[in-house]
Amino acid sequence: MGHFTPVTMYLLLSFVFLPFTHAQRPPTILRDSVKEVFDGKSIIVRYGKPSLRGRKIFGDVVPFYKVWRTGAGAATEFYTEVDLEMNGAIVPRGSYSLYTIPTEHAWKFIINKQTGQWGTVYNSQLDLARITVKPQKLAQPIETLTFRIEKKKPTVGVLIMEWETQRIAIPFNASPEPLVPSPRTKAHQTIGGTTINIHYGQPSARGRKIFGGVVPYGIVWRTGANEATELSLSGDIWIGKTKIPRGTYSLYTLPTKKNWWLIINKQTGQWGTEYHKSMDLARVPLVLRTLPHHVEKFTIVIERTDTNRGKIKLVWECTEASLSFEVRN
Repeated sequence: MGHFTPVTMYLLLSFVFLPFTHAQRPPTILRDSVKEVFDGKSIIVRYGKPSLRGRKIFGDVVPFYKVWRTGAGAATEFYTEVDLEMNGAIVPRGSYSLYTIPTEHAWKFIINKQTGQWGTVYNSQLDLARITVKPQKLAQPIETLTFRIEKKKPTVGVLIMEWETQRIAIPFNASPEPLVPSPRTKAHQTIGGTTINIHYGQPSARGRKIFGGVVPYGIVWRTGANEATELSLSGDIWIGKTKIPRGTYSLYTLPTKKNWWLIINKQTGQWGTEYHKSMDLARVPLVLRTLPHHVEKFTIVIERTDTNRGKIKLVWECTEASLSFEVRN
């Protein structure tokens, strides 16, 4: 047998292992973008475009109930030159990253203020908004992840994401004037020596149908905007026969066409759409009243009705929902 020179041996080994290393190389992820113009201003999405390749995606490759980069490779980029209102959330002009939390029945669409990072780097503290959206089932599977921006009117559009058999659609309005995000405000009252504070985001109607529209019937609502509405009590209160111990809670509301409930939940500090029924402390009925006038801004009022009694009122559009409570010393 002849002797191999070092160069010959190198070439031989390169030839033997080249197919193997090529076979192990991960598929190249294409980067794609979509753009649409509203009132002369651009909205752009840039994203990694993965393919099915025979795999089950949602609930497998993309697990349910976990934050997903909504693409592949680097974080999905969202850029808007105009202020947007997306399903009640205010998105000022600027650059953002898009994430999602897919589940079987509803998705969370996340607009995050961090940019330029790898797609798996996610900081929830930089969330601008979380929008709940119901996925639509497609008749035929989509092989590669695809974003589209559909223009319905000069200032009205829909942001659409499709992959496998899932379709996510988020309608939006482009505002020619700067939009002011829902400010954080407070309702405050001291009754019977107990101090009650409620901190909440205060959205405006802005010509929209609120209850049964922006706030759907039969779905738990954050009772405000943005972060969860926070109730803090310096002492115990009673709502009917239900005792609410002193402490800090989140307030949610479940509106229906005929009846409303106020939900007092033990989780705190979360984004307003992050609701876990297992953390409920109490659900109490609200008394509804139709107002003779329109209320533009959602408002929470705490009234003293007696030395040790009070009333919490939720007022918006032409609806008032209220409950009475008592402080027992």
